[in-house]
Amino acid sequence: MKIKAIALSILPIFSLLLISLSSTAQNRPPQPHTNTASANDWSQTPNTEKEFMQGCVGQQNLQSNQRTRKQNFCTCALNAYKIRYNPQLFSQINALAMQVGKDGPRLVNLMVKPELDRCSAQTNYHP
Repeated sequence: MKIKAIALSILPIFSLLLISLSSTAQNRPPQPHTNTASANDWSQTPNTEKEFMQGCVGQQNLQSNQRTRKQNFCTCALNAYKIRYNPQLFSQINALAMQVGKDGPRLVNLMVKPELDRCSAQTNYHP
């Protein structure tokens, strides 16, 4: 699925999207205000977390300690996305990244690079 594609390349993508999103936002009419609490409710999209983790952790044969570090990194990365983006925006970013092609995941990861660097430092996993 689309979310798996982003998660597979967790560190490489986000400056083109920032440019795309900002130029799109400048050209878009104002959107009606939505309730922030419900807009940020990730529990309404339960497959998103599952798919992200499956794509991020992957099917590689890793030693137990390496797999644990990678899982911890992926959990940290997912939390970074969840803090920064609501599910709808995350899906829109993912869709645009897919349109970019093979460099899409690199672009997405550039958008959260500080958070991913923090996750790497915390988990001692460096993709």
